[in-house]
Amino acid sequence: MNLRVESPPKERILVVDDSEANRDVLEESLVDAGYEVIQAAGGEQAIAMFAAQRPHLVLLDVLMPGMDGFEACRRLRALPGGDETPIVFLTALSDFETHRKALSTGADDYLVKPVNRTEVLIRVRSLLWTKKLNEDLRRSNEVIRSQRDALQRAQEQTAELLALVVHDLKNPLASILLGARLVEEDRNLSPRSKKTLTRLVQAVQSMNRMVMNLLDLNRVEEGGLKLSLEEVDLEALATSATASIADRADAQQQKIVLELDAKRKIEADADLLRRLIDNLLDNALKYAPASSRIVLEARNLEKGGEIRVRDQGPGVPASERERIFEKYVRLDEGREDQPSEPVASDAKKNSRGLGLRFCRIAAEAHGGRIWVEDSPPHGACFCVRIPSN
Repeated sequence: MNLRVESPPKERILVVDDSEANRDVLEESLVDAGYEVIQAAGGEQAIAMFAAQRPHLVLLDVLMPGMDGFEACRRLRALPGGDETPIVFLTALSDFETHRKALSTGADDYLVKPVNRTEVLIRVRSLLWTKKLNEDLRRSNEVIRSQRDALQRAQEQTAELLALVVHDLKNPLASILLGARLVEEDRNLSPRSKKTLTRLVQAVQSMNRMVMNLLDLNRVEEGGLKLSLEEVDLEALATSATASIADRADAQQQKIVLELDAKRKIEADADLLRRLIDNLLDNALKYAPASSRIVLEARNLEKGGEIRVRDQGPGVPASERERIFEKYVRLDEGREDQPSEPVASDAKKNSRGLGLRFCRIAAEAHGGRIWVEDSPPHGACFCVRIPSN
């Protein structure tokens, strides 16, 4: 059985010239070079043949009776595919103005008659190669746009699903936490059960903090995080946050120390500010060594207030102090600058890099800022400044 292998179609060139002899000379050269040639004796015929046969390139004479090459070029460019097809003017005029007009009309190139066979083939081959590259690039761009649009749709659907799931997690978590708190009041619990229940409460609180952070991050991305401003007592807020995390600190043999100097209230969103403090304390408990101190400071400024959380953990390298506030970023473990003392909590292994991102969003939503400094002799100090009108 013989298999017939078809040759790829030849590239088609339209030669437009009122001189049949000129057309035949060009056709002979182009056919010998492997091209297919069609001829037109004038502008009107060229337009009709272009529309019917869609050539890959046009060689167009300028000086023709009736419709000249300039007008023919303009009308060819207006046809479907005409703006993508190379057009080369053939002209016996060698003055600068003719060449300028040829290019301004829309020609890709021009040749002065009598044309040289080699020069014609070089120009034709170059323009057809450029046309092919442009077509390949356009197809590639269309594929990339299609893939980008599909990816964007998938991301939007994923974000929407995540928002729905996270929102629906709030109520079950609240019920679990309430039930655990009620069980904690049972005086008949064994020490082992109390310890297990404390860990359960801490896990639910951590999950709830993560859920709320995700909800707020999603609101920010949709442009919708709004503050509910009121007069906030920073000292009371810091004291309450410390009390809620005291059991976890005790279990990890860590001590939280309050240093308060904030007698004047500041205008802020109490819920966001409390969660900001919770996240900073949670971060400190994750990375501070056992038997170390974590200091929570709250003080008034001339306008507004400042919160600082200092720990004795591995600290944050200067090169990472902006990056850690980005979404899903965690510092690499086992750094050379990390102290040899064991970290008290394994929770950092489960960190998702959302807490500090939320802290930056909450601070900036108040018109404030958050940054990190060294806490000598080693450790990190997270600083939050909230202005007040």
